[in-house]
Amino acid sequence: MSGSAKFENQQILIVGATGGLGGEIARHLKREGAELTLSGRNEDKLKALAQGLGAHVLSADVSTSEGRIELAEAVGVCDGVVYAAGVAPVAPVRYLKDADLEACLNVNTTAPLLLIRDLLKKKKLNSGASIVWLSSVASSRGAGGYAAYASSKAALEAAARCLALELAPKAMRVNCIAPGMIETEMAAAAAERISGEAFAAHLKAYPLGAGQPADVAAAASFLLSEESRWVTGVTLPVDGGFSIH
Repeated sequence: MSGSAKFENQQILIVGATGGLGGEIARHLKREGAELTLSGRNEDKLKALAQGLGAHVLSADVSTSEGRIELAEAVGVCDGVVYAAGVAPVAPVRYLKDADLEACLNVNTTAPLLLIRDLLKKKKLNSGASIVWLSSVASSRGAGGYAAYASSKAALEAAARCLALELAPKAMRVNCIAPGMIETEMAAAAAERISGEAFAAHLKAYPLGAGQPADVAAAASFLLSEESRWVTGVTLPVDGGFSIH
């Protein structure tokens, strides 16, 4: 299967396309021939990315019911959906704010599940469609300050397993990717909240060092494609060996 034709005539929706991982996934899939619809909240970044890729733009705030319905109504019928939006409040539980916890669970867990619900209701997913949600190694590894984020991602993976069973009769697949330390703006912002010593110690836990957005994009390409036709309900670690420990 040639790289340029891997996703020929395939319509793929990427939510959270303006983030470091979402943007790299979009560029990767475009090189492999996909027709893309990009969604995100930063309209300027979204339009710039879409213009460079010749992609469709649907700006919507999927953290709201109205935004999800708007997106589900406007998008065409999809062969693949990538949910790459996310927030990561980092704070010890004693300092965790109600609003931050609610926003984290809403954006990271509730929104992707209800968006798929709305797409299904509006018959916007082709038979055989592949759904890929971005999780995190934090879902299965304890880390101080990450209770909100880790719990949101663990819940996302549990939802993916259940949804995979529900959609299997339609030949639809649902999988998660659990990246480790990837060099993105979101990771850099999180690193700024901890000491340099703590960050260096954390990095040492990665046998292959920190990863790049391209590593996650390649995994997303695999899970969206026919190459993974017999893979569903799993979480694929892309973490440089972090989860070996």
